[in-house]
Amino acid sequence: MTFFGCHNIHKVFFANTVTNIELCAFMDCKNLTFVKWSLNLQLIGDFAFHNCNLSSVFLPPRCRVIRGCAFARNSNLTIFTVPQDTQVGSSIVSYSKLLERSPFGGDDAYHETNTWLKNVNNGENFALHRVCSSFRPTLQEILDTMKEKGGPKAFKVKNSIDITPSRYLKENPYAHVTEKEVIEKYILDMMGENS
Repeated sequence: MTFFGCHNIHKVFFANTVTNIELCAFMDCKNLTFVKWSLNLQLIGDFAFHNCNLSSVFLPPRCRVIRGCAFARNSNLTIFTVPQDTQVGSSIVSYSKLLERSPFGGDDAYHETNTWLKNVNNGENFALHRVCSSFRPTLQEILDTMKEKGGPKAFKVKNSIDITPSRYLKENPYAHVTEKEVIEKYILDMMGENS
């Protein structure tokens, strides 16, 4: 089923039974701003979300293949989280703010871009970014990493593409915890309150 060029679609919530998204499925759905992926998603076809209006994409761990130009021309796309072992096609984020912020200056050097996309938060400085953008980050994981990285101020540190852990956590559809909850728990722990 395709919704090619449908301008009435703003959000998509995939049932967990969906494993594949076919070629051009949501291409040119220019008002599509949010997608919550199936936990069992394995493949995203060529041009599937080409020329939509997504600003962030958090793919679940079972996603194994993303075909060429799948997210190209999402001009507002600044967050793209993809599992490390996913095969990524060419030009998947072409013509996006994310690629403009890349070390390649907007050039879509196929292999280098894909490697960079998978590793943008792997530096030790960005451990909290990595946790907040991961699939189903837990309160304890975030709290432990935040303590190691300097407390609540760590939520405001920008990575190499100007994204903060706070923004990753806020936009991550799989996060079941908020920054406020993490900071409240941190303060209680510092005060010796165990609740």
